[in-house]
Amino acid sequence: MLSALFLLVACAPQGDGKNPPPSPEASSPKETPDEKKDPSGSSDPNEKLFTKSATIDDMQSFHSNSEFFVTVGEESVVTHAANGTEIARSGIAGFEGGCILAVVGSSPESGSLIWGRVTEKPAAGLAPETWTLSIVATDAKTYEQRWSKPLVADSKEALGCQDPQDATVTRDEKWLAFGQWVIDLADGTSRALGDGIVPRAVGNHILVFDGVCANCLNGMKSVPVTDPATGRTLFSFPEHDVIGALSDVPGKFATSSDGSTLFIARRMSGDPLSYALQSRSLATGKVNWEIKGVSYSGPISQKVKLVEDAGVVIFPDLAAADAKGVAPEEPQKELGLSLSDGKRLWEIPDLEVCTANSAGVAVETNNQLVVIDPRTGRQLAYTPDRTDCGQPLGEYSYYSDDDALIRVLPPVE
Repeated sequence: MLSALFLLVACAPQGDGKNPPPSPEASSPKETPDEKKDPSGSSDPNEKLFTKSATIDDMQSFHSNSEFFVTVGEESVVTHAANGTEIARSGIAGFEGGCILAVVGSSPESGSLIWGRVTEKPAAGLAPETWTLSIVATDAKTYEQRWSKPLVADSKEALGCQDPQDATVTRDEKWLAFGQWVIDLADGTSRALGDGIVPRAVGNHILVFDGVCANCLNGMKSVPVTDPATGRTLFSFPEHDVIGALSDVPGKFATSSDGSTLFIARRMSGDPLSYALQSRSLATGKVNWEIKGVSYSGPISQKVKLVEDAGVVIFPDLAAADAKGVAPEEPQKELGLSLSDGKRLWEIPDLEVCTANSAGVAVETNNQLVVIDPRTGRQLAYTPDRTDCGQPLGEYSYYSDDDALIRVLPPVE
């Protein structure tokens, strides 16, 4: 079961320089002799834009949260500060036979590792072998157990950990959606929704759909958004095209940090296939704004980047696909849109967004890493020393292909 160990990790703004990052409002930098020597594009050699803050060894999985992160390797589970410094370590044996689902909390001292532990009961004569899946909360620094509770089974015993990547946590970190269950993270109390019914955390609510088939609606006429505590429907997504987009998306939805707003791509009927990007209120379900004419393939939740402090949402724009869903070969564009009304602020072709914050958006293009202004798309700096995006670890960091933790435009500590 060790290969099934996964987790959600955490990372937050950290800094290692004495100088603040370039302001998004600053004028475009001009090349100087010093900048020719310093590939980061900074006029101050102490102000590195892409700083390697740590190398993480023995890491098989991780995901991000807010103020710390945890890695799982072949031999250890390790809690790290945001800059990669090791805070605590546990042997892997304590998590054997389970799967880490989430890391929650604002700090290692108050944070918890949420994981599933499978308990096997051997066959005894006529009594068959059984398995029970419990949800466990473990202190993120001491690794002591905070609580453990078996999941409420709907019609049969839990046969083991399902895909841990299916676990989603509400923005307020009060509820976990996993498998067919909605779980209270205060004490592990769970509610089973029934075989084939899939809950997903969206903002501070739980969206429920028939997930037996990941790419079809299975007869559902609407997708309800529910109160996690009671299961009461707050509102529903009635539109067929919206429902299809929602049921195609496993994992985390693109929502604002306060859980009030959802960003989703709505399928538009007709040929060629295209999408509209919507901003929807999660209080009422009503559309705040919609930008039509964008086309897109792939899970929307993996592509939307929110830069809330700058008031920008970054979204991929492709030329409309043909009737078979095949997109043309022209380079993909990234769009910078206003969070408040969806107005287009900029568009740049052939980019891959690494991470984004109010000081800048780090992108990969031309085999280099570039920082652009989130409001205008103007280039602020670049470096040819780093060439991969890696995996995001929050607003200011990502984990690169060479096992390094990279901080981008860190603020002053």
